Amino acid sequence: MKEFDFIIVGQGLAGSVLAYSLMQENQKVLVVDEEAASSSSRVAAGLCNPVVFKRLTKSWMIDEVLPFAKIFYRNQETLLNDEFYFDVPLYKLFVDEKEQEFWKQKSNEPHLFDWIDHKVEYPFDQNLMNYPFGASKTLQSSFLKTANWLSKFKNYLINNNAYLNVKFDYDKIKLTDNSVTWNGYCANKIIFCEGYQSIKNPYFDWLPFKLTKGEVLTVNFKNLKIDYAINKGAFVLPYNGNYKLGATYNWDEIDAEPTEEGKEQLLKRAAKFINDEVLVLEHKAGVRPTVLDRRPLLGLHPEHKQLAVFNGMGTKGVMLAPYFANKMVKFLLKGEKIAPEVNIDRF
Repeated sequence: MKEFDFIIVGQGLAGSVLAYSLMQENQKVLVVDEEAASSSSRVAAGLCNPVVFKRLTKSWMIDEVLPFAKIFYRNQETLLNDEFYFDVPLYKLFVDEKEQEFWKQKSNEPHLFDWIDHKVEYPFDQNLMNYPFGASKTLQSSFLKTANWLSKFKNYLINNNAYLNVKFDYDKIKLTDNSVTWNGYCANKIIFCEGYQSIKNPYFDWLPFKLTKGEVLTVNFKNLKIDYAINKGAFVLPYNGNYKLGATYNWDEIDAEPTEEGKEQLLKRAAKFINDEVLVLEHKAGVRPTVLDRRPLLGLHPEHKQLAVFNGMGTKGVMLAPYFANKMVKFLLKGEKIAPEVNIDRF
């Protein structure tokens, strides 16, 4: 019987961040994952937008989670000797004068000084981009090359004998008084970080997910060159010499299959502000593990304390995961309480 402190199920964003956070505390970790190229973490563009554009408010807990995330990903770059995390201005293209005025008004509110710029600009070629009312930018936006980082981190796990590429079989779980065994492995706890696959988990299928399918295109343009991220009903993000164009939100089809409808929807949105030929290079889909109340899921199973969950990071996962992984580690190792708004006890 091979012994570990923790078995983590899932090597998406949540599982990877938690695995490293535990390893930093000298915990022996095994990550079990049947790698799927279409997992939402690997499909996601990884854009970190610190504001909610619709209401122009700060994203939830942004003052706490974003600095934490930046430190975490910079440390990963040092650890893995590669670049994954980039600061990038995110320009909001205004749809009309009313939206422009609303932005100017909000930019004068002191609590937004650090997050949105007050200047209205025209930073893009107006022959190739349609935005007659100008644009303004967020001040601390960034993005993580999520798929790149997950691949490099997987190699790190393999090199540390901490990775098992196999489908997790729930039937092989055997609970004892103080530990849990699974498939020839013994651990203090199994922590499920399965993303939307959690709906199939017999121990945690009661958690109230409100799953959303998202589709993203990798594109290039015939003439247009962009150095910044853009949002106008869709986002465009410079990425590995091309661009990510996304994303759709579909609450009805919960699968990871790209659709012609999703592709057309994104191209129509892009056509509203891009006056250039768009070349589609790749088309991917994933299912976001969003929760009914839009808050992460942390905690222990109500009956089986050897089983835990760290999931539900949703659309803001890149920003939220490092901060809440730290909270989860403090809970697991030091007994510090999990905040009620993210503790699964709320359900």
